[in-house]
Amino acid sequence: MKAYQLYTILFAIFLSLWACTEPYEIETVDFESVLVVESTITDEFKLQTVKLSKTTTLENPEILYENNATVVVNTSTGSTFDFIWDDIKKHYISEIPFRAEPNVTYTLSIITQDGKRYSSSEVVLPPSVEMTEVYTERVVNTAEHKDGAHVLVNTEDPTGSAKYFRYEYEETYKIVAPNPSPYYAEIVNYDFTLGTYEVILTPREPEEICYTTEYSTGIIQTSTTELNDNSVNRFPVKYLSKNDAKMQTRYSILVKQYVQSVDAFTFYKVIKELGSIESLLSQSQPGYVAGNITSENNPNTKVIGFFEASSMTSKRIYFNYEDVGLEKPPYFVDCEVLTLDYNDATVLDDDPNERETLYQLITYNDYQVLSVNTSLIYQVVQPECSVCTYFSSNVRPDFWID
Repeated sequence: MKAYQLYTILFAIFLSLWACTEPYEIETVDFESVLVVESTITDEFKLQTVKLSKTTTLENPEILYENNATVVVNTSTGSTFDFIWDDIKKHYISEIPFRAEPNVTYTLSIITQDGKRYSSSEVVLPPSVEMTEVYTERVVNTAEHKDGAHVLVNTEDPTGSAKYFRYEYEETYKIVAPNPSPYYAEIVNYDFTLGTYEVILTPREPEEICYTTEYSTGIIQTSTTELNDNSVNRFPVKYLSKNDAKMQTRYSILVKQYVQSVDAFTFYKVIKELGSIESLLSQSQPGYVAGNITSENNPNTKVIGFFEASSMTSKRIYFNYEDVGLEKPPYFVDCEVLTLDYNDATVLDDDPNERETLYQLITYNDYQVLSVNTSLIYQVVQPECSVCTYFSSNVRPDFWID
């Protein structure tokens, strides 16, 4: 889970313990700034991360990052891993890559810039369990108002040692602009008195193919404790509506499975349950949600968050809308191609001043020119429909397969 997502849920839950609510207004009555900690070290050999922030008032929901802290992960084998602040990503990263190892305990230690000390309880790496399958399936559920496709996960652990699972995903989709423009358009020599100007068109290679990657939000969990066999079957990680433009060309999803300890699973389960709007605005909000991090200066100081070690496996799949029996979904926006006559510079004919409209759309709305003829009749379209880099990237991911 990304820092902003957990931070938003956690700080809202925490504030609700001290805030009163009204039907239409929410304001902070009492407030205590509390450290928010999120860190999951995994068995991947990589730069591990620790995310620190502070709660803020309801009136000021901006994230307050806790920088200039000393962050260290210690192990039972005597190893020490120091973390440094990354000003771009706004979290702490380990100075060197490492992985969580079996039969080793890990402890997170934090000294904030004001000298306050925090530490986690010892955590160990749960067993690693491979996902058996990630696949898609057509879904039509009238009761739940679902008509589209599910991304499902199957996992089986014959040893029965792994029972708690959390999931994240990264979805990447290909975008093909429906109306690629072969020109750069520029307005020059505008005469405010006469309402005349020139449109300079410079040929270019149309930017029509892009790729966008988005990350999962919220907490996605399941367990096998109440099942007869120790397997995850047909667990829905992602739902895509039949009208989701992400599937318009080609779609890929990387599903990550984290095996959790019972303590970590329970903490995130409570956070998820309290994260609903109904419980957050309830006058009978339950008490403080404690994680496994405490203050060394004062045991009564509240800290929100959890430090865990987790084994992670991942699988990536690709599919097109036809693969799940769907029709092609609509594009991200409704693309209307407008035909405007530069020579129409009056409203006396009960028609808008098309010359002025053309000027406004190109200058202020970034409309793209698709074509122009000798009579100065232009075809234009909004930028999202013509230049995919207006809202995406034309850099093809290294992993992408068509």
